Amino acid sequence: MNKSDCLCRVCSSTISDIFDFGNMPIANNLMPVINDTYTKNEYKYNMKIGVCINCSSLQIVNVPEKELMFNNQYAYFASQSEFMKSHFEKLGNKVMQLMDKEKDYILEIGSNDGIFLKYFADKQYKHLGVDASENVVETAKKNGVNALCSFFDEETSIEINNKYGKAKIIVITNTMHHIENCQEVAKGINNILAEDGTLIIEDPYLLDMYKIGSIEQVYAEHNFIWSLHSYKTLFEKHSIKLFDVEHFDTHGGSMRYYFSKQNLNKTSTMQEYINLELNNKIFDINTFIKFQENCINISKELYNFVVSKSKEGKIIAGYGATAKSATTLNYSNIDKNLISCIYDSTPFKIGKYTPGTHIEIKDAKLFTKDSPDYTILFAWNHKKEIIEKEKNNKSKTIWVEYIPKLKLTYEN
Repeated sequence: MNKSDCLCRVCSSTISDIFDFGNMPIANNLMPVINDTYTKNEYKYNMKIGVCINCSSLQIVNVPEKELMFNNQYAYFASQSEFMKSHFEKLGNKVMQLMDKEKDYILEIGSNDGIFLKYFADKQYKHLGVDASENVVETAKKNGVNALCSFFDEETSIEINNKYGKAKIIVITNTMHHIENCQEVAKGINNILAEDGTLIIEDPYLLDMYKIGSIEQVYAEHNFIWSLHSYKTLFEKHSIKLFDVEHFDTHGGSMRYYFSKQNLNKTSTMQEYINLELNNKIFDINTFIKFQENCINISKELYNFVVSKSKEGKIIAGYGATAKSATTLNYSNIDKNLISCIYDSTPFKIGKYTPGTHIEIKDAKLFTKDSPDYTILFAWNHKKEIIEKEKNNKSKTIWVEYIPKLKLTYEN
């Protein structure tokens, strides 16, 4: 295991290089057309992930410039998933009980297209969303959400504080793992969170990623994978304390973290997961090495399956042009010559091509008519929702899952 020249962005310890993915595209940088000019100029970077044995943080060593990832061409619109709408509505109802509607306001960092804050806007709660991608911010505004297009940092927090005051609730869902300079975000939160306020963060969880060997949770925009220990390390440096957690099955396993500036009693659930992380040896480099081996095996198994079925003359497609699938496709060398297309319901993605592998993205409405022999579930975290929808459409295919093991499902 090699030590890198880089320091952990959480605790400043030297991190170890554990996995070199080679040259990778930015996962959400879909290509509008495929020709020699676009192919030649497609941006790629050497993606390596490292681990800090001091705080357990897993992180990309060399993160591309943030403006290359978050801009007016950002491809992920969270409201496309009915399941996630329901998930965030439940969180919204819970948060509203913590607020005084007349005087408090909620701040969301990484508000995307307003999927979460729309519930507050509809019920006339004071709110503000901050997101760095102009196109999703414009969609949020059209949905009645008060939103600001900006990268959140200490300077932005000062501007928001001057205009809106301290936030009673700050929510960050599936966003902290996008942000390279986590210290700036923590400083900003410390500046704008009310003394009696609550910070709520939700992200894919490190132990779940290890458990299923999810090679694709890491890509340019997912440059951190967090645990209780790494989050505690980060926020305690800024006088913000973790006091509770909740685990969910979303995105292959996610953790919701609750923080406060006050010295609140730590819940038994939090202590349970602290112990679970220690028992699962998240500070042992061999745990990370085993994860790497699992990822390589998943990649090889999927590649061999696709090549085998392609040689048989079978039509193989994908479902869900997800950002995370870019890691699997590129690392596994599965491209447009092996997969006919990927179906997706996001209007912004339809008609474009996947980064690096240049697979056409088609409207999911065409899936029933096309009926590919095999369909790889790249949006595997929405398996139930997708299969149920296509079953109702009377679509015919054999579904292919690949995490944690290759599995065929004949439900359609």
